[in-house]
Amino acid sequence: MKNRLTFFLPVNTGYVTEGLPDHRFLDFYSGRSSASLYCAIVGNVVVPGGHGSNSSTPVLSDAPIWGQIAEAIKVAGSKPGVQLATAWQGYTGNKKFRSSEPKVFLSEARQLVDQMDADAIEKVLRSFELGAHIAIEHGFEHIQIHAAHGYLLSLLVDQRINHRAAVVLDRLVILAEQIKSRGAESSIRISMRTGDEVFDSVGMNIFHDSIVRLPFDFIDLSSGFYNVDKRLIYPATSTFIESRFLESVRLGIRHPHRPFIISGHVSAKNWDDMAPNLHPGLCRDLIANPNFLSEHKNGCRNYSKCHYYSRGTDSLTCGRWTKK
Repeated sequence: MKNRLTFFLPVNTGYVTEGLPDHRFLDFYSGRSSASLYCAIVGNVVVPGGHGSNSSTPVLSDAPIWGQIAEAIKVAGSKPGVQLATAWQGYTGNKKFRSSEPKVFLSEARQLVDQMDADAIEKVLRSFELGAHIAIEHGFEHIQIHAAHGYLLSLLVDQRINHRAAVVLDRLVILAEQIKSRGAESSIRISMRTGDEVFDSVGMNIFHDSIVRLPFDFIDLSSGFYNVDKRLIYPATSTFIESRFLESVRLGIRHPHRPFIISGHVSAKNWDDMAPNLHPGLCRDLIANPNFLSEHKNGCRNYSKCHYYSRGTDSLTCGRWTKK
């Protein structure tokens, strides 16, 4: 991965107390940041007025702890980043890794979006603008917009779900430009697929291209909707890992002048042969071993304890961690 920009990609740790990050949260990110890591993106932070994906999701505010986290990451040697997200009131994440009725979720998603009037959509977009402003004030230098995994913005940006998606995309152009004008870097995370084969077979390239045209500095390529097929979000078998990797590489080749972040157990790939617009995003390897960037063969072992919500616990753990 020499000469690549390496990202620690967002993860919802659950390390919160009354909606705010606690000491575990700060220690987790500062301990994984270093001069070897380009950017550490704090994960799944709810925008002001937004809705979390579960009860352990942090909410962005003016609280000083956010500035302390950004500073700790920066002092450790990495660019401090934050991922802004929202679900919706009444959202419940599926604890199973694969839904038995994926079409039900997609149908309900369309109904949810159809019931939102122009003012409701505008309120959502303004919450992301406000969140970006607050994050930059706290010292975060990379702002990621979470438009993946079946959360609210991923529904709003997709013409196959939201017939007013063009309006939303136009506003995201403005948001990306606002972030740049404040001297910060930006990215947008998308799901290349939902996990429903019928839905994904129609208009997928058109959707991808509509996102790639947005002026964010990086496009972060994930896959899967949480309530359709989480195996795409967290690929663990060779079939899912290779499929996501190849799809990411192909999208990068189609748009050679746009920088992409690709992930899903990519640390073992031969980066010397890859296009220069592709950058590695690490997650579970760095969760398992904070020193993974200097110990490349000593990462995740797929113990799955990091999937804390699916396992019915409150916060992230790892089978590789040992008590001191």
